[in-house]
Amino acid sequence: MEECIFRNATINDVPFLVDTIIEAEKSGTDKLSYSTIFGLSEDDVRKHLSDMLLEEVDGCELSISSFMLAVVDNSIVAAIAAWIEGCEGLPSTVLKGNLLNYSLPREAMNKALANNLIVRDFHIEYIPNTIQIGLVYVDKAYRGQNLVSLLMEQQISTLLLKGTNPTAVYLQVFSNNVAAIRAYEKVGFSNVLIKKSNEKDALLYMPSDSKILMKRELK
Repeated sequence: MEECIFRNATINDVPFLVDTIIEAEKSGTDKLSYSTIFGLSEDDVRKHLSDMLLEEVDGCELSISSFMLAVVDNSIVAAIAAWIEGCEGLPSTVLKGNLLNYSLPREAMNKALANNLIVRDFHIEYIPNTIQIGLVYVDKAYRGQNLVSLLMEQQISTLLLKGTNPTAVYLQVFSNNVAAIRAYEKVGFSNVLIKKSNEKDALLYMPSDSKILMKRELK
């Protein structure tokens, strides 16, 4: 691999950030929960995600400031979104919820309310003052080149400089994404919780019927 440069995302990177969110949410399947839960086409999802990122609200997975990028030969090849939970004074779920309410059509929010039982089964509370890794994506052409590990270490080191002394690093991954789980295990994460949906139609909405919470201690 050619020399890889790591840098923080900027407003000019929004198209790649949208790709990252969509591919991470699909988790290797064709199920995009933003489409299935909110009743939106993928094109509409792309537009709304772009709009939400451009609001530049810090402290959640839909924040430009949460993303770090890997760049090779002036092309972005990987991205990670991570933040310190609660560092902006509000839980990241509140910040994300506010963005969704502000940006999405009312009928989409009503559709999500109707699907609340599906979403609720997968919900895992974020622990304040921990590093939360929300999204990870590597371009297919650059997989298997240790970029997940390199990006994580760079992003974790950057977040530690904020001086809030976070207690641990957490991430959530759908159980079908075996390759990602193995990659996370290689960089020190271990399973601490599995949330399995009790809804028979869960796989119509989500990439998997279960989600794993993984944790890495900070030295």
